[in-house]
Amino acid sequence: MIESEFTGMQEEAPIVTESTSTALTCYGISKRFKTIQALDNVSLNVPRGSIFGFLGPNGAGKSTLIRVIAGLIKSDGGHFEILGKSSREGHKVRQDMSALVDRADFYKNLSAFQNMKILGRLTGHDQDDHINELLQLLGLYERRKDKVKTFSQGMKQRLGLAQSLLPNPKLLVLDEPTTGLDPQGMHEIRDFILRIAAEQNVTIFLSSHLLHEVELICSDIALIFNGRLAAQGSMRTIFSGIDNVTVELEVEDSDSTLSFLDGTTLVSEIKPLANAISIEIEYKNIPELIRQMSERKLNIFSVSQRNRLENYFLSLMEEK
Repeated sequence: MIESEFTGMQEEAPIVTESTSTALTCYGISKRFKTIQALDNVSLNVPRGSIFGFLGPNGAGKSTLIRVIAGLIKSDGGHFEILGKSSREGHKVRQDMSALVDRADFYKNLSAFQNMKILGRLTGHDQDDHINELLQLLGLYERRKDKVKTFSQGMKQRLGLAQSLLPNPKLLVLDEPTTGLDPQGMHEIRDFILRIAAEQNVTIFLSSHLLHEVELICSDIALIFNGRLAAQGSMRTIFSGIDNVTVELEVEDSDSTLSFLDGTTLVSEIKPLANAISIEIEYKNIPELIRQMSERKLNIFSVSQRNRLENYFLSLMEEK
């Protein structure tokens, strides 16, 4: 059972006060494609300075909302604001935003630097120093003179991130940025997203269906199912509201630890693994368990929570 302080489905636009610092605010956005209601009165707030994960199963409406925000399609109703500018005022709403939608694509027979130069001219940000700084940030400076056709998919995606940073955006919108990448490429993109947020002072709005990816890097999230927003809030809010979590304990003495766990009421389920012990425990009771184990000199090498966001996500899917 989950008792969360998350904001549930919103029938009205979110309340924004002068003290609220948001990079993106959506007010009741709806979009219909023939018989499919892709977005149904979606309202959300993306805090400024956050890495915001926009989660949902395939076909839930994630890409549709991003395409509305990016100006690729028009909504049937509602509007949005980016850093205080309203979509009702036209294209100026996006002057502080950049977006990477779908896979990045380039002139394959030109170098990374040449591609950046051409794209930079479109927005008036083609200064050599600026381009080289971004290529350095994304780990591509040493390959800047190489043709893009020699790049791996992960490198092309990093070049796409560099391209999206050319106009010095304050809001960066990314639609499934790790799709199609191998584990190493996914790891690289996650690391560079964290680096971009820290070094470029950019708010990142990240669409994904990869729960583990979002749990690793995002500070805030929203979940959407069948075009309707199911919940939104900070990651800390989610996990503080989860009753039971799965925790793996790596300990020095498995037998003594199992004996202790069998006798405590803090744990609801115990499962020995090859190199650890898996337990079910209320989130709020984890510190007390660790304290009691320390008192009994049961040496702990690691305590890791597993599938927290996945459990929350699946419970919401069952409700909806």
